[in-house]
Amino acid sequence: MEKRKVTRYEVQLPVSFSGNDVAGGGLVTNLSTEGCTVASEELVLPHTFLALRLQLLEQYEPLKVEVAEVRWASGLGFGLEFIQLRAEEQERLQRFIKMLKASQNN
Repeated sequence: MEKRKVTRYEVQLPVSFSGNDVAGGGLVTNLSTEGCTVASEELVLPHTFLALRLQLLEQYEPLKVEVAEVRWASGLGFGLEFIQLRAEEQERLQRFIKMLKASQNN
């Protein structure tokens, strides 16, 4: 089995997404600095590029991922790799992941 380069954290975070042929919402069920898994009833195909708005816990502004690529899809959701985030959004994501890591170690 392939070992992931980065740790993924289980979460339950609302997300909205849009691309050329699809728009919808769902729930991010796991998250890393490089991507996430989304549970959604929307039909999204692999290699689709999406923009995301991810609602982080207790933060007013959603995290904006400018470009994410769908790496796999099933009837229950899909996996995304983050391709393009602005620097300040990347920093927010890293701070949030650091908080998840700290809370998991307690």
